[in-house]
Amino acid sequence: MTPNSRYFAGIPVVLAGLLSACSPNPMVLQDRVSVRPVVPPRVSMPTPPPKPALNSSSEVVIPPKPAVSAAPKPKPAAPVAPTEVMTATPSAPEPIKVLAPKAYPSSPAVKALMKTADAEAAGGNLDKAADTLERALRIESDNPDIWLKLAKINERQGNREQATNMLSRAKTYQEQLN
Repeated sequence: MTPNSRYFAGIPVVLAGLLSACSPNPMVLQDRVSVRPVVPPRVSMPTPPPKPALNSSSEVVIPPKPAVSAAPKPKPAAPVAPTEVMTATPSAPEPIKVLAPKAYPSSPAVKALMKTADAEAAGGNLDKAADTLERALRIESDNPDIWLKLAKINERQGNREQATNMLSRAKTYQEQLN
């Protein structure tokens, strides 16, 4: 008995039907009974207490707290207590610590190139100074000091757009350093 090709064509169809009956169907699993939007509960914020008022003699006057209740209370026969007075001594402000920006740890070769570029720029040879700083950038491309000096030279040469781009790079590298 030789296998018939129609049997082989029918076997995958039967297997696919059996396997699909076992797998979860996302359309069946959805809950479509109640589709009401969820409304968050309202939260009432209590009013903050009033801030104490300062007198000219640096005294803090704390007003009496009002009574909060649902039902009104009868007024007491006794007189109301006077407000509480406290004196405050002014304290010295704490010193603010200012962090100095971190310096990029340059290699000796880059330091020498930057010194040479400074001398060339002071002598008026801006093209040679820019070339020297570009050599330093090939060694340390993320040094913000080199980018800043090169931006200043480009600004002196009249290349404002290029100088602006270099200043933004210097700022980016300085922020990464800190």
